[in-house]
Amino acid sequence: MIALMASALLGLYVFAPYIIFQRFCSLFIRLKKSQRSKTDEIVQGIFAAGLPFLLTVVLFWSGCIGGSFVPFRLVDSHRQKVSDYHTVFTAAFSDHYFTDHQAETWESLDRVCKRQADFLAWNYGLLFLEALVFVLLVSFYGEWKGNKLYGWFASRVLLPAVSEWHVLLTTFNFPARENRSVEVDVLSKDNILYRGNIVDHFLGVNGELSGLLLSGAQRFQYEKLKDDRKSNVDKNKELYWKPIPGGGNFYLPGENIASLNIRYPLPKGQYERILTEMVKKLFKNVTDVSVEAIPPDTSKGNDAERSK
Repeated sequence: MIALMASALLGLYVFAPYIIFQRFCSLFIRLKKSQRSKTDEIVQGIFAAGLPFLLTVVLFWSGCIGGSFVPFRLVDSHRQKVSDYHTVFTAAFSDHYFTDHQAETWESLDRVCKRQADFLAWNYGLLFLEALVFVLLVSFYGEWKGNKLYGWFASRVLLPAVSEWHVLLTTFNFPARENRSVEVDVLSKDNILYRGNIVDHFLGVNGELSGLLLSGAQRFQYEKLKDDRKSNVDKNKELYWKPIPGGGNFYLPGENIASLNIRYPLPKGQYERILTEMVKKLFKNVTDVSVEAIPPDTSKGNDAERSK
């Protein structure tokens, strides 16, 4: 009986809050994953559920929670509460006591369960609030990382819980207003070079990268480049990128990825606006400033095509 009660309390107050916190936050942010022992899971659960639990205890003890603010409203005294818990725990320790006081034990257990339900309702409500605050604080990292207080808190509390792949393969580090994209060059283990925009990434059980989903994927024609070099044909390197047919997203399994080169480019208009502002700051006396992109030099490729 004692083991059953201990398991129930551990599940309701440690494991369940930890799982709820992880699942809720994972809807918005990729959290760090790893294989953990039972002891590690208990410790993580205590950390996740600790603040809502303590706040709920304080609110109940201070009398701020009660009346119509709980699912089961019980009108009883502090003395009745102590008596109920004493009866339930005594019956759990002693089978003889339970046999002699069955009716009293079941009545006390009913009131104890209702009080625990009231407590858990508030505890889980505050747990969801904690998870929501965590998600918001992490989501605005790109906007607020320049603040010293937030930066200190994020580096010690928030970021250790976030997957490194979420930081690298999303625009996590940049303000949302910049509308950056994530581009990647991927060298596979069979020595093929791909590039494209990252649509999504997938993690394994231990938090390892299990796959990448790319849009606008292209494959570098290295064999064609080698043939052209043998023939002394000099082309622009951009001409060797060939779109991967299909018109959809291209999936690369993680076990076939040898290395990654990641970029976070700004949209064309945004990039030009930032450059214009920088030029204005450098040349304060200049009023009329315009920035124009220099088109890539494709003359080598055109000359080579005409020579064939």
